[in-house]
Amino acid sequence: MEIHSGRGRILAVDVGTGTQDILLYDPARVAENNLKLVLPSQTQILARRISKLEEDLLITGGTMGGGPVSMAIRRHLKKGFRVVMTEDAAKTVRDDLSHVREEGIEIITDAEAADIDLTSVEAMDVDLEMLFEIISDAGEETPETIGVSVQDHGFEQGKSDRKFRFEKIAEMLDSDATLTDFLFEKPPAYYTRMNSVIKHVQRSFSGKVFVVDSKFAAISGVLHDTSARPCLCVDVGNGHTMAAVVGEGGRLDSVFEHHTHSLTRERLTDYIVRLADGKVTNEEVYSDHGHGCHIKNAPGIGRIEKILVTGPNRGLLSGCGLPIEFARPFGDVMMTGTVGIIDLIKNHTT
Repeated sequence: MEIHSGRGRILAVDVGTGTQDILLYDPARVAENNLKLVLPSQTQILARRISKLEEDLLITGGTMGGGPVSMAIRRHLKKGFRVVMTEDAAKTVRDDLSHVREEGIEIITDAEAADIDLTSVEAMDVDLEMLFEIISDAGEETPETIGVSVQDHGFEQGKSDRKFRFEKIAEMLDSDATLTDFLFEKPPAYYTRMNSVIKHVQRSFSGKVFVVDSKFAAISGVLHDTSARPCLCVDVGNGHTMAAVVGEGGRLDSVFEHHTHSLTRERLTDYIVRLADGKVTNEEVYSDHGHGCHIKNAPGIGRIEKILVTGPNRGLLSGCGLPIEFARPFGDVMMTGTVGIIDLIKNHTT
């Protein structure tokens, strides 16, 4: 299905572990009147589909978010069924395909997949056909631009994905990166999931396509209604929590990231205070089974003008003793990532 575009409109899709949050932005409308959707993420949808199957399975398509779908694949193998995946789809499980094969998954080429007669499903982070059918049925015009956020650790052979992710984040911060620098039209090759999203969307959409890491999209969205700097932004997601200190001009001064399920109110509060004070190390967070931390500038918690919190698990910081505020861009906390995508695209193109 070839999709054509409408002027000035942006479709933002923020892909998380639990949900995909969708905003069709029209600059001519009052912000709250734009079309909004919160749906299960594609990894949840595909996992449920796989769990209902009782037969051998072929998975084609691209590299998408793992989590639930990877677990569903492993359960399917344990039931005694074959799982055959094309190379790009197999990177959903692990970027290192030798590890995927060790789990008992058969990996084939796209050409070979065309000759296999098995029940098949397609791996994708964004189902454009479904979204555009909803947009059409709602009587809405299609967008000029699409922006998608996914979390992408990046991949380098033989290196921990957690370590590699923060090596690249550290490089960006050390080069005085702003949030807009994390938005890509052509992502670096090591961001396999972002590149898969771009490739998939461009198959059926002729307009501009951008991609950004979902955690940085959330940090961007947190800042939508404030000019306070330095600002301590915290996104407490379903899978991961990121905190960042943002300085003048959108400059990222420090970034911390951990797994939400590993954090308590006390631990997260301690981490973000010490992040602002410059007293957290990457080694500490990594050893604590988090992703990492990088601090270029530390203003001190006493000089932070605002502490803004978002994400579906933002209640983790309720009653923490810090003067936190919950961010609700466009009046909806679930739209934080999508508003962040839109703001990044507008900053990129102006």
